[in-house]
Amino acid sequence: MGRGRGPALVTPEVKADRTITFRFRAPEAKQVTLIGELDGKTYPMTKDADGVWSVTVGPWAPDVYNYQFNVDGIIAMDPVNPSVKLGFGAFPPANLVEVPTTAGDLTFYDAKNVPHGTVRMETYHSKSLGVPRTLWIYTPPGYDAGSDRYPVFYLLHGSGNIDSSWMLTGRANLILDNLIAEGKTRPMIIVNPLGYARQGVGLAPELAGTPTPGAGLTGQPGVSAQTVGFAHDLLEDVLPFVESRFRTLPGAENRALGGLSMGGGHTVQIGFNNTDTFRSLVVMSAGAQNAEQNFPAFFADAKAINSKMKLIWIGVGKDDFALNGSQALVTSLTNAGINHTFRLTEGRHEWVIWRHYLNEVAPLLFR
Repeated sequence: MGRGRGPALVTPEVKADRTITFRFRAPEAKQVTLIGELDGKTYPMTKDADGVWSVTVGPWAPDVYNYQFNVDGIIAMDPVNPSVKLGFGAFPPANLVEVPTTAGDLTFYDAKNVPHGTVRMETYHSKSLGVPRTLWIYTPPGYDAGSDRYPVFYLLHGSGNIDSSWMLTGRANLILDNLIAEGKTRPMIIVNPLGYARQGVGLAPELAGTPTPGAGLTGQPGVSAQTVGFAHDLLEDVLPFVESRFRTLPGAENRALGGLSMGGGHTVQIGFNNTDTFRSLVVMSAGAQNAEQNFPAFFADAKAINSKMKLIWIGVGKDDFALNGSQALVTSLTNAGINHTFRLTEGRHEWVIWRHYLNEVAPLLFR
C-alpha cells in the first residue's frame, strides 16, 4: 500500500532545524495520518497530485522516535525506511527516525569512534519450558582478547518487544560502549532474554494445539503463568547457561536485574523474591501495588535488606501510564525504610526515556 508507482520517495526527511517531513505513497487512500512517539499526537497528512501523502512536524528534541502511518484505518509501516522497531503480539512493528543535535554531534546512544563491544545471539534449550530460546548478549570491548571476568546485568524488555529490542531499538550496546570509553561505568556483560514463556522467535514451527511451554510450573499465587514461566527459565536455565559459557564474576553482588514495563514487573517479582541471586534491581516504567502484602519476606526486615541490596532504582515519566504503580512501589519502600532511588522525569511510556534511564543507571551498577 505504500509502494505504488512513481519516483523514489525521500522519507523521513530530517532537516537542520530538527523538523521532519514524512511521505507515504498511497494514491487510492482516502485518509493517511502520522502516529507514533513524536509527541503522542496524530497528524493528518495531505495528498499531492502524484498520490503522495506528506506532513512536516516538529521541531523535535534530539532523540530516536518510532512512527507509523494509519492508512484508512490500517496501521502501515514506512516501506522506504529500513530502520525498524520489531513488534510482538498486539504491538505492531514501527519505523525509527533519529533527530540529531543542532550541531550534529553524536550523542550517548550513537556509534562514536570508540572501542566497541560484541553483540551475540545465543541459542539454548530451556529445560524448564521445554523449548528452544535465544539470548542477546553484549560483551564489553576487550572481552574476546582478554581473560578478565565481568559482572552481569540481566536487562529485560517490555510487552510488545522481544529479546533483541534492547540492542536494536534501545541501543544498549552503544550506550555501554560510550560509557565505558568515557570511564563512567564499569565494564559489564548485558544479557537480554525473551520475556515471554514461549519458544524463541523463528527457531522452530509453532503448531496449533501444542502444550503451553512451562505448563504446570508453580509460582507465587496470583502471578501470571507468563511471569512464573519466565522466572523459572531465567533462574534455572539462563543464569546457568550464561555463567557456564561466559567469564562472569561469581556472587549476587555481581548480578543486576532490570527491565522496562513488563520487564520492570518481572524485575520486582523475581528480584524481591531472590535477593540472594540479585543485589541490584532497576525498575523502569513499572511498579507494584500492595507490595508489602505481595512480598512479605522482602519487607519484613528493612535493615537486613538495606545491608544486602546494593541498588534499588526506579524511574518513570510524568506522563507514563505506569506512574501510579511506580509511585505505589516507592511509597511502600519509603514507608518500610528500604533504601532506594526514585527518578521522576519528563516523558511517556516509550523508548525515548528508557535509553536515557539506561545511560543514567549503568554507572550506578556494581560499584
